[in-house]
Amino acid sequence: MKTTTIGRKAGSGFGHWWLAMIGAGLLAGCGGGGGETEVSSPSDFDPPAEPVNIGGDAELYDPERLIDVSVSMSSADFSKLKSEARTLASTDRECVPEFEYTEFTASVTIDGDRMDRVIVRKKGYMGSLSPSIPSLKLDFNDLWPGRTYQNMTRMTLNNNRQDPSNARQCMAYDQFRQAGLAAPKCNYARVSVNGEDLGVFTNVEPIKKPFLARVFGDDDGNQYEAQTADFGTWLSERFEKKTNEKENDRTDLQAVTDALDLPDEQMVNVLPQLVDVDEFIRFWALETLLGAWDSATGNANNFHIYRDPGDGLFHFIPWGADTAFRGAHPLKPLTGVLYRNFSLADRLFSIPEYRARYEAELEDLLATQWDEADLLAEVERIRELTGTSAEATASLNAFIGGRGVAGDDDFRPARRAVIEQAIAEETPSGEVYRLADTQPDCSVPATTSLTGTIKSEDGADTGAFRFTLPGGRAVNASLTFAAFEVDSLVYSVDRESKPAVISLLLIGADINDNFTPYVLQLFIEASDYVPGTHEFHGFATNALLFEVDESQPGDVRTLALGAEGSITVIGVGSGASEGDVELSLNATLEYDSAIR
Repeated sequence: MKTTTIGRKAGSGFGHWWLAMIGAGLLAGCGGGGGETEVSSPSDFDPPAEPVNIGGDAELYDPERLIDVSVSMSSADFSKLKSEARTLASTDRECVPEFEYTEFTASVTIDGDRMDRVIVRKKGYMGSLSPSIPSLKLDFNDLWPGRTYQNMTRMTLNNNRQDPSNARQCMAYDQFRQAGLAAPKCNYARVSVNGEDLGVFTNVEPIKKPFLARVFGDDDGNQYEAQTADFGTWLSERFEKKTNEKENDRTDLQAVTDALDLPDEQMVNVLPQLVDVDEFIRFWALETLLGAWDSATGNANNFHIYRDPGDGLFHFIPWGADTAFRGAHPLKPLTGVLYRNFSLADRLFSIPEYRARYEAELEDLLATQWDEADLLAEVERIRELTGTSAEATASLNAFIGGRGVAGDDDFRPARRAVIEQAIAEETPSGEVYRLADTQPDCSVPATTSLTGTIKSEDGADTGAFRFTLPGGRAVNASLTFAAFEVDSLVYSVDRESKPAVISLLLIGADINDNFTPYVLQLFIEASDYVPGTHEFHGFATNALLFEVDESQPGDVRTLALGAEGSITVIGVGSGASEGDVELSLNATLEYDSAIR
């Protein structure tokens, strides 16, 4: 992700705007018989399948290992699997619609050991979704009860879409484990489907009952997964219960919510009876040190909590760590270095004693665990193991050790210096973005069609995009007229995504309303940036519509997000004409809930 600055031409009345590019996250042959599969037990007429462990007792998550995973399935099934995705607009709703990926049967060969009748499905909520390189989940046990591969019933294969270095997830989880915190194990796999090499994936230990038993010694407690969830009257409903689902007893979440509603002097006595507070503070400090912006305390996202029956307390578990070793928050750009975009962190930070303990944990981690030489050596080890390019690991190395010297255009201080400076501030900088604990609005969102034809050639930007505002007024946003004031088509490439993502930032002036400016940002995976029609798919290929509002961060306010539709690329430039493009739009957008 990166920030695009739209330069103002002389005499412009449009202002100086910049947008946070949201390229990765918001607001994861025929051998299997093919066909969509409803999971069921083998037929009575099938020979009994005895429990078996394939591949022996080797460690599936050995960090020195690059596993070879080859999937064979119907080509039609694989095409459908790749195409499935939530819509960007649906994940922005206050009541996110139910969504399930289709399960298919396949044959899977892992390091030479073949298994038939394996369940395979796509994985991912939003940031990892890709129409070309899908994250995958494999289940060896469902159609063959008792079958395991190296004593594991499942494999979770993350495509590293938000991490071309291939190193961030495993290195982040390793840091959590070094700090004595619960975290999944992981290593790497080269994945192919029907002979097509999809590249290097991260093989992550699923946070399921075997993980809970291994880490906590007991898997009977309540486990919840958080996707933009927090403690609250309404927000707690966003935690997805992963164990004991039939009972669906969520009173333990309510108890934490009630504790956070108490005055400070009462809360600090009640909360430690519900949450391992000391452990949480270390967890929080480590998320901060790692710059893992799409995390519990950075974004109220991508984590699990488990109430251990042994001590009766909630414990936090990191997940989706592919945005670790980043720091800057692309969705909440005014977030400071010290993360607290989560109720528990924000509340504790407001109490001087607990803020001091949090900062002391950061200092202890810097002194006892954060070793730049060791971290950089691990980046290089993983790079060599996976065959990753030095260019792809450059930003990770810069995060750890810094880059250049002060005054250089590309200067970046080392993470240690950033944290030390933040701790030294008497008044912490940065704003706090917490989810609103209000009853969700589940009404049907307002929509608009989005059409247009756009062309940029030799620096000349022409065409228009058209939509209708919620009040019914039609907008014809002309790039041709906007080009008199600004560069009305800004082309950029985000290479911190895998595949890279092309961003086209379009500025149009509404010729029917005193040339009011609007901004449309299009994303297209680089592998799809070729002539043809490309369907909307998560963040990978989509559209975001903004209006200019100089009171907002970035001087724009989100109007609508892509729901469904397509971008038809007619032609693209190359070489010195790389930014040239001709395309048309045919899509539906959903308006943001605040302006419906």
